[in-house]
Amino acid sequence: MRQSANLEWFRQARFGMFIHWGIFSLLEAGEWVMYQRQIPVKEYEKLAERFNPVAFDADEWVSIAKRAGMKYIVITAKHHDGFSMFKTDVSGFNVVDATPFGRDPMRELCEACRRQGLRLGFYYSHVREWRHPMAQSFEVQGRPDRLGNYGNFWDYPNENCKNLQKYIDEFDLPQLRELLTQYGDILTIWFDTPSMISPAQGEQIRDYVHAIQPDCLVNSRLSDDIETDYRTMGDCEVPSCGAGMAWDTPMTSSESWGYKANDKYRTANEFIRELSDIASKGGNYLLNVGPDARGVIPEAARAELAKVGKWLEVNGEAIFGTGPAQLRYTPKWGYVTRRDNVLYAIVSDESARSIRLTGLMSEVTSCRMLGGSALRFTQRQTGDLHELSIELGQGAGDVRVVAIECAAGLSVCGDIMPGDDDSIEMYCIDAALHADSPYSKLMLQNGATRRWWDARDWLEWSFITTQPGAEYDVRLILEAGGFWSLEDFGHELELLIDGERLAVTVSEQAAVRGEKGRRYLDAGRVILPKKGMHSLQVRPRSICCRNMAGLTMFGVALSRPR
Repeated sequence: MRQSANLEWFRQARFGMFIHWGIFSLLEAGEWVMYQRQIPVKEYEKLAERFNPVAFDADEWVSIAKRAGMKYIVITAKHHDGFSMFKTDVSGFNVVDATPFGRDPMRELCEACRRQGLRLGFYYSHVREWRHPMAQSFEVQGRPDRLGNYGNFWDYPNENCKNLQKYIDEFDLPQLRELLTQYGDILTIWFDTPSMISPAQGEQIRDYVHAIQPDCLVNSRLSDDIETDYRTMGDCEVPSCGAGMAWDTPMTSSESWGYKANDKYRTANEFIRELSDIASKGGNYLLNVGPDARGVIPEAARAELAKVGKWLEVNGEAIFGTGPAQLRYTPKWGYVTRRDNVLYAIVSDESARSIRLTGLMSEVTSCRMLGGSALRFTQRQTGDLHELSIELGQGAGDVRVVAIECAAGLSVCGDIMPGDDDSIEMYCIDAALHADSPYSKLMLQNGATRRWWDARDWLEWSFITTQPGAEYDVRLILEAGGFWSLEDFGHELELLIDGERLAVTVSEQAAVRGEKGRRYLDAGRVILPKKGMHSLQVRPRSICCRNMAGLTMFGVALSRPR
């Protein structure tokens, strides 16, 4: 299989199981317990003597994933604690040589996946490691009380004594060769946290992986500054719209990633909504479980995953092998995916008795509920507005899916225009970036602006309205701190809508925190006298860079006053 074919398989798979498992599970406090408690290396190593997960059953784990509808598994071969969950000649601190268990769970999982038709990938922490004295995890941003150091600063406090290149050459690369030669075809090496790895070092590791297994996919957490096979978003981060590339989002089924005592587990309905949201934007959903020290996936997680599998038995055709519908908005009632001439309306609003879809220009030939019967629909065009209305009937208390069959050559409007509730969404990924200053660093990452430090940079969108004299409330969509919880406030902005100016200050008080890492800032109200094409610009008058976050923005939303 060539890498392009492997990547296409990955994009079609959509749903995978993430597994965080290691000797940290003995402490029942998550995978970061060594760092959080600053456990000395010599003390932490003693945990291996107690690790004996005799209840581990690789076939059972793979069966749990398969029944949930998952197509692949990614498991922690080595996490930040430096313990190798596979047989390695590079370090004796591994599951075969250092524990009474004495077995290689990676080999057993590999064989179980092969028997049951799932693919296997390995998580590998390539920079951040708390056991090895040469590993470096000093990072540019971070919590003030750690000064950006997410490595082992209690055993190895002198960063000048560390040598990341030595660690890569003598530890990472030999272990990666073992993972890529001992277990057959590997779907992906899922690297985590690039820290301050150089682009050259990232390229060295990427090329090394591809030289051994050309089809093995490498994710973007290897390095922020080089090209990789697909992008991994931040933990639990979903972009506002499709990223135009292969990507995945890791999320976890509970409050922790590694096993934690008395953890609280989330519900199948949450997982189904997240899977639908991510699939509608062209991404993969990597849903984590944390087995305990006995090797058992907690029953609470298993029960909810089984419910997801039951839903997918009926509705999986709306997820697997689909792509974004290319609509320029997200419907308020749910999400939309597409395969060939079929749109799938995934209705997450359980009380909805009807739904409305705008921007679909093709003739609809039928609408049917997956697992149900045909539905009544009406389709009309008023000027530039194409509208489809579908009668759903009584809400079923569940996420429902409608298959919308269209005539050959399915077409949707390519312009930014009003959605099903007449609101207009403009995301930065669709903006024209004007960053012509020689000092500009403005870029987009995961759908948001990054390094917007120069007030000479600005953004611009074109959009359509379908009614004259339309009145809109204007709202900025900002990032609420991101992974490092760092934000800058005090930016002075001007929004120009067909030349009309709205002045706004981005203050912490005015930018209200919402869900999914967003802030919302009301900028004012405008009236657009004419229907048709309009222009919106965001032009800074000043940008605050106290925390070097700058202006981090996802986009602008226009909504009709209620």
